Amino acid sequence: MKVAVVGARAMGQTHLRSVIGGTVAKQVAGCDVAADVCDEVGKALNIPMFDTVERLLQEFKPEAVVIATPPSRHAEVARACFARGVAVLIEKPISTTLEDSQALVDEAAARGIPFQCGFLLRYCGIMRAMQHVIASGALGRLSRISQTQFSGPHHVPGYMSRARTGGIFYEKLCHQVDLFRFFFGEPLRTIAIAAPKLIRHYEIEDNVVSVFQFKDGAQGTINFDTRRAAQVDGLAKPERHFEGHEAGHFNELSITGDAGTATYDPWTETIEVVRFNHRADLLTERVRMIDVQKEFGQPGYDTNSQDNDFLSHVAAGKPPRYPASDALKSMIWTEKAEQSMRLGGEWVS
Repeated sequence: MKVAVVGARAMGQTHLRSVIGGTVAKQVAGCDVAADVCDEVGKALNIPMFDTVERLLQEFKPEAVVIATPPSRHAEVARACFARGVAVLIEKPISTTLEDSQALVDEAAARGIPFQCGFLLRYCGIMRAMQHVIASGALGRLSRISQTQFSGPHHVPGYMSRARTGGIFYEKLCHQVDLFRFFFGEPLRTIAIAAPKLIRHYEIEDNVVSVFQFKDGAQGTINFDTRRAAQVDGLAKPERHFEGHEAGHFNELSITGDAGTATYDPWTETIEVVRFNHRADLLTERVRMIDVQKEFGQPGYDTNSQDNDFLSHVAAGKPPRYPASDALKSMIWTEKAEQSMRLGGEWVS
């Protein structure tokens, strides 16, 4: 199978390594508009590189493409691939507007082309571990999911612009919205508010709190916090402004039910499972500590599992495990959260 990755910078290179290291792709190529990136990545990975999508599609003729460009280019690249019948795995968000996202899903469906959005947290070890805990009954009936993301600010002016990203929920928090749907089903309504903007070169909100309500009173909360600066005084060695603890970018996740709670600690990469007791002493008890890496694999951002799952489905002529039509539902609630912020923090159903 011939597979290409369009966009060969940080996430693009991660996807390229996942595809090259997998068992499905027999030939791999990359594409980027920057000549220096093409030269560097082509030499490092020993693969052909192309400087335009048109050349890639005409000369390499991929059967599947992973799109890792800035979100503002997702739609144009996806449409070029659809026009040639090429299967597409697209980085989140599907696009920077709900209208474009809907149009892409509709076009792929009309052409019968496999199309998936990269909500890769669904594949990571944290989710596998949490699913295991929930299935064990340790949490009982689920009532609350909470996610806090600490994010070091990207230092490049223009990187966090509305035109490039679509907004803070499109760029960062659609992952959380998708996870909420994954565990709790469809929300009933949402509310989101933003604190006064702190980071001058951000053109979108930089500190956000949001609540999603589900049936039977269940609740999901998001707290996006940029108080940790990336590469403070060069402390990150080697310098990494994109992801990782050193860059101040990580997530804490907790899921609670009427019987207990499970909390993921990103610093130790463990999940603590606590059972609620109703004894006279009112003490709870820890029933398990899960080493996520050891028991369930890569804690977060497992592109290996995601990319090769998608490609194996395409190669077998099967629809993707998580089709973009499902991801579109997460984009709908992503847009509703953005709408709530625009309204100054009103409930949106």
